[in-house]
Amino acid sequence: MKQSAKITIAAILVIGVFSISVLTVPAFADWGKFSYPQIQGTIPVSSGDNFEQKNGIALSVAMAVGENSVSDGKAVYAKLADVNGFLVHKVMVITDDHAFYKILVDAGNGEALYVSDMIKKDYSHKKASNEKHNEKMKNYFKGMSEEQITEKKRQFKEMGEAYKSLSIQDRASMVIHFMQMKLQWDTMSDDEKAQKRTDMKQMFQEYLPLTLEEKKQKLHEYIQSLN
Repeated sequence: MKQSAKITIAAILVIGVFSISVLTVPAFADWGKFSYPQIQGTIPVSSGDNFEQKNGIALSVAMAVGENSVSDGKAVYAKLADVNGFLVHKVMVITDDHAFYKILVDAGNGEALYVSDMIKKDYSHKKASNEKHNEKMKNYFKGMSEEQITEKKRQFKEMGEAYKSLSIQDRASMVIHFMQMKLQWDTMSDDEKAQKRTDMKQMFQEYLPLTLEEKKQKLHEYIQSLN
């Protein structure tokens, strides 16, 4: 498969992955606004440091630590970050009922430095953080009947379920590939981005109608193609 095709497919799958449901997606809007307590890590960092070079544990390990730090839920996302001057993996774990946890995992020894309480917010009343998401969903569902909207939401949810059914290693591989794709996206011209958006929209429409088992199989096959 050509690299450009891989990038497009990855983007499609990521859209589905992070559309776990129309309720949980806005949680990512608050990702960088969360106030963490003072923590003591093992890898001090400062502005301008190369986090990847200083990182001591695999993303899959950080996600596993985060997932094992709560009683239920799946780790769906993680990223390296500077918190209070120490390098950590910020891990998001989402539960089946759309609640989520934020966990800080030490990038040196893999210790869980902080585990939030379960967070379950009513985003329908948070206009500031949810307005952009609501507008996108309104445009997406424009012209659809109530039955069609219900069916689309079910398909979105199944994409999330298919993603969460993957192993920790496979989920980590998907996140890493998504990050790499974002870096490549930043180097594209406006015309190239416009074409990718068209391709993504078309392919996403093809993935949504698949059954849950078909979605799982497609995700699994794609992850295997990255190895």
